[in-house]
Amino acid sequence: MSFTRLDFLKLVTAAGAGSTFPLKDIVQYRRISKRNSDRPVIIASRNGLRGVEVAYNMITEDGSDPLDAAIEGVKIQELDPEDHSVGIGGLPNEEGVVQLDASCMHGPTKRAGSVAALEDIATPSMVAKAIMEYTDHIMLVGPDAKRFALNLGFKEEKLLTEQSRQMWLRWRSRLNPHDNWLEPIAWMYRYDQRPD
Repeated sequence: MSFTRLDFLKLVTAAGAGSTFPLKDIVQYRRISKRNSDRPVIIASRNGLRGVEVAYNMITEDGSDPLDAAIEGVKIQELDPEDHSVGIGGLPNEEGVVQLDASCMHGPTKRAGSVAALEDIATPSMVAKAIMEYTDHIMLVGPDAKRFALNLGFKEEKLLTEQSRQMWLRWRSRLNPHDNWLEPIAWMYRYDQRPD
């Protein structure tokens, strides 16, 4: 069986969304493309699998807008203090401050919103959506993003947990003037050079 480039891209997308498709269907690509052409495809990193399930069910069972469903799925990670990728318990920047970024796009209306360096607001995905819905901007950053969120009623929260603070302190204790924030051993293996 020969594949066109489009067939290949569809197969890769289906395989990447393995949690959405049963394995036996991925093996039989032609069956997927014909039988499930209207099924939503939701892709996430490993920590986002709970959100994939929530978003998928919202779209298929409730008929929710895909963007609303995606944001509900993302909020699971944003509000989980054990997930250090974003939101409450997210890892801080060099100064020990948790700064969050998020962006979203609504396909049917071709509108987008994003936020960067947002501090003290746990759900940047919702702020990004609010920027899309209530402004003619696409991105707000830093203090202006926070002011916008507070004016809309988002609550200010402490995002740095004791666990994420300890992870930051461990990282900080390993810094030296020559490592450019990378572990020296990893740096040498990666670039096959020694730091000065």
